[in-house]
Amino acid sequence: MNKLSRRTLLGSAIAMPALTGYAKAATTLKISTSFPNDPKFSTGRIWYDLFVPKLAAATDGKITTQFFPDNQLGQEADVANQVKLGVVDIMLSGTSIWTNMVPELGVFDLGYVFQDFDHVVRAASTPAGIALEALLVQKTGAHLPAFGRNLGARNFFTKFAFTDPAGLAGRKVRCLPSPVVTETVRLMGAAATPLAFGEIYTGLQAGVIDGLEHDAPTILAAKFYETAKIFTLTRHIYSPFGAFISDHTLQRVPAAQRDGLLQAMREATQEHFKRAAALEADAIEVLKTKGVTVAQCDRAVFRDRVSPMWDRFVAHTPGARDMLAAIHQTEKA
Repeated sequence: MNKLSRRTLLGSAIAMPALTGYAKAATTLKISTSFPNDPKFSTGRIWYDLFVPKLAAATDGKITTQFFPDNQLGQEADVANQVKLGVVDIMLSGTSIWTNMVPELGVFDLGYVFQDFDHVVRAASTPAGIALEALLVQKTGAHLPAFGRNLGARNFFTKFAFTDPAGLAGRKVRCLPSPVVTETVRLMGAAATPLAFGEIYTGLQAGVIDGLEHDAPTILAAKFYETAKIFTLTRHIYSPFGAFISDHTLQRVPAAQRDGLLQAMREATQEHFKRAAALEADAIEVLKTKGVTVAQCDRAVFRDRVSPMWDRFVAHTPGARDMLAAIHQTEKA
């Protein structure tokens, strides 16, 4: 059985329990994510498993789901467009992939601008954050009912050791295909190499890239530890995670179930947030058992190199100015 067919069968296996017993349901939601199908360390699968029972309870089983992990429906940029068109109902991803359509969201990808994920939520809860979510709807037709968190900060996972920018010189580090993330990695000293998530593993194998930046649970779930062995705690980006739902879907869902659907999404995101910190620590410990070295670095040096980018970003993207101000104003709880 080839890799694609295994993934397809896995996606179907996850979808089937949600459908069982609700064969006459009026609405079935198609949910896509690039994250692996790992129930313990994949942020997309964890969110989905929390969401399904909440959705059943909130809608009396009248809305069901089909789950497509592992890029089954395409790479993230393509799926974001499918959400915009209403072909895919919900996409589980970070905010970063949406910056190609909503550049203002790039403020969340600015390196070293957040203290932690609690800081992200404080900032997103301000009027500036609410306005940014409205801009997302206006430009893409996608709603973000609640800002969540990934299972950890983004760190560097590489085939080589480093402690400062000089150690990154000339090294090709995969980053998200987002202009802000690409520039952040470049300013840190690496040769930033945008690459779709589904191409990372083979890219590491073939030497196309020397490493990547991501959170520990995702690195574990995707088995990137098979091709690289050094996890350096740069903690350079705390990007939000979310369930993005198409406006076409919300219009299609009967009004009687719409509020329940949105509430289930918010509740799943809130519970997911509470579990995430412990999962990051667990993943780091498991990576150690896989032969991965967890290393420290001089984060202050990296921050000094990256922080001038903040003002340059809002100069080129003035619609993000209020959000950056809100981030600074919410640094302390």
